Amino acid sequence: MEVWTIGNKTIMLLFVVTSAYFAAAASNQRLVLLFLIYVALNLGLHIAKKNVTKQAVILVIMMYLIGCAVYHPYFVLLLPFSMNELASFYPRKNGYLLIAVFLPLLFLHGDIMILYAFAAALSFFGYVMVRHYMGRVVKQEDELERMRKDLQKMAKRLNENREFARASEYMVKLEERNRLAQEIHDGIGHAMTGALIQMEAAKRLLGSDTAAAETLLQNAIGISKEAIEEIRITLKHHKPPVEQLGLSRLKTVVEAFAGQTGLMTSVVHEGNIERITPLHWKIIYENVTEALTNCAKYSGASAVHVEIRVLNRFIKAVVSDNGKGASKIVKGLGLIGMEERTASVNGTVVADGTRGFIITTLIPYGG
Repeated sequence: MEVWTIGNKTIMLLFVVTSAYFAAAASNQRLVLLFLIYVALNLGLHIAKKNVTKQAVILVIMMYLIGCAVYHPYFVLLLPFSMNELASFYPRKNGYLLIAVFLPLLFLHGDIMILYAFAAALSFFGYVMVRHYMGRVVKQEDELERMRKDLQKMAKRLNENREFARASEYMVKLEERNRLAQEIHDGIGHAMTGALIQMEAAKRLLGSDTAAAETLLQNAIGISKEAIEEIRITLKHHKPPVEQLGLSRLKTVVEAFAGQTGLMTSVVHEGNIERITPLHWKIIYENVTEALTNCAKYSGASAVHVEIRVLNRFIKAVVSDNGKGASKIVKGLGLIGMEERTASVNGTVVADGTRGFIITTLIPYGG
């Protein structure tokens, strides 16, 4: 606002100086003095810090211009700009400003009245437009500030959620360890303690009562076998299936890829994934990782889709994106590596760039 006001006042001041200088050549020295006083007052206006002081200086400038207009009427042309400056402290009263700006027309006559009408109209229109766009700028700044605060709150909540997730994960692990330790202690621990006691007793009876010692040893062997079987069952129950490990690892790498690149990702699976062996999962994982890397580097895509399907005779892993694709497939080290890995299990890799980029891995399995 200040830059606009200074610019307009400077232009109008130059006009008034030029016009008055040639119209009153006999008293140019007095005119120069009056102009210098006007410039000094405006400098004081922009030096003042408090709004009350600024308004007081503007009123002094307006009274000064009215007094100078008695000496030379061209000074009145500067009056609308000071009125606009004063009105900037009361932005919602544009109607009163319009009346005030055109009020001096009642006291002017001839050419000066026409000049003042144009100067007043120009200054009022410029003031209203500047206030309008400044209002929009202020609203946008307020909106940006609100969005910044919301973003800070969301980031804080995200960090809190992450901390909560870490704490929850740690507590789950502790609870699982505690439960497993209690299960081993109550079941396997008691069984092995019983077997150890019977073996100690058999050791003492070995020289005096061989039959009793043999019975105790046989009982200890039976208890030990039961304990070993219980260990096997416990480990079987706690070890996740291979297919869950493979699919979970694949989803993890795809989610990490989405977080690093900002691309939308999805993972779907269909069929009996229990048929996928650890070796097959290793090849699928490495091929998908390579395909995602190529997508981030070259495709220009916004979304990537990964699907794993177990068909009648093949395992099919597809990575497709919505990028620019390629009319001609040039095999680089990445694609060649994918083909070599898949060929080691008699599989094949098919690349298609007609609609986005699609890499399909086909791996045969036993039936």
